[in-house]
Amino acid sequence: MSGTEQTTLSRLSKSDPADPPSAEYGPSARRSLKQPLTEHSEVSLRREVLDEDRDGIRPVTWRDGVWRWRDWYEESAETQAVFENVEGETVKGGDPNRFHPDYGDKQYAKLKDLERGVKEDYGKRLHTAMLTFTASSTDAEGNPLPPVDHLNELLSSWSAVTRELRRCMEGQRYERLAILEPHKSGYLHIHIAVFVEGKVTRETFAPVINAHLRNCDLAGKDAHDVTDDDTISVRYAGGDRDDGDGDHLDELAIYLAEYLGTYGEDPLDQPEHVQKANAVLWATERQRWRPSNGAQEYMATNQSPPDPDWELVGIEDGGGEVHEVGDGPSSPTKLPTMIPDQPPPPD
Repeated sequence: MSGTEQTTLSRLSKSDPADPPSAEYGPSARRSLKQPLTEHSEVSLRREVLDEDRDGIRPVTWRDGVWRWRDWYEESAETQAVFENVEGETVKGGDPNRFHPDYGDKQYAKLKDLERGVKEDYGKRLHTAMLTFTASSTDAEGNPLPPVDHLNELLSSWSAVTRELRRCMEGQRYERLAILEPHKSGYLHIHIAVFVEGKVTRETFAPVINAHLRNCDLAGKDAHDVTDDDTISVRYAGGDRDDGDGDHLDELAIYLAEYLGTYGEDPLDQPEHVQKANAVLWATERQRWRPSNGAQEYMATNQSPPDPDWELVGIEDGGGEVHEVGDGPSSPTKLPTMIPDQPPPPD
């Protein structure tokens, strides 16, 4: 396991949150982009990033995955959902895809609902914590790992981490929101924001970090120093007035929002490492964030109930052709890889 990527940590910042200025960013973009998305069979990926022949179903390289994501994004920006009512009338519309800046604005609105909800319910007892989990992006020889394999291993500790978090928070009300963020290398790491009613300290969350270390083979101890503010950052957020160090809840909300693409930038104009990460999320169909059930309820505060008189009946592509729901070459959207002489990923 390389120590290079393991020293890449995130810090609470409103300007450049992806990595501290002095950090090493892991393998070079040129080397990592040559890697296949995965080296394992039986890994489900979108059809668009798979090449089929008589010998198997292989993933494309990370570089080709980025280009195929870009092509998909340009095409999807021109598609519209088609709805029909009981009288046969149709209307076009629908939400933008999840990489579109408008979608980021919707996510930011949900984040503000979460912020308001916990602030109202927890009052002056509100504390927040930001936990950071990473994984090495290189193997023992320093070679870059396939990005999907890296992501799967990074997330392999998720059940253990959330179970340990529940244990540490026993007797206290809390909600959590996890967000996947790219390093400058394009490989992803995890932030978990925790909103707690009652006092907590850095030591409260040390067992959660240790659960990640025990259950993720690519996690390095040096990158998860529980005494470091970059690994566990705890703030009091229940005060009525600024204590001279900023509004910590607002700071956390801004920090989280930066990873939701809420600033109106076209994703095709974003930095290379962001596009690399977007391609991985798209290829695997993984969501960028994971809220707890309670956090999801706070976020649903301003949602309108669905209109029972209208039903989704199809998708209109950029050329004006309407495809019925469930039909077409993109359904199902994913297939498992089948690489000759390559085993499935470890459990």
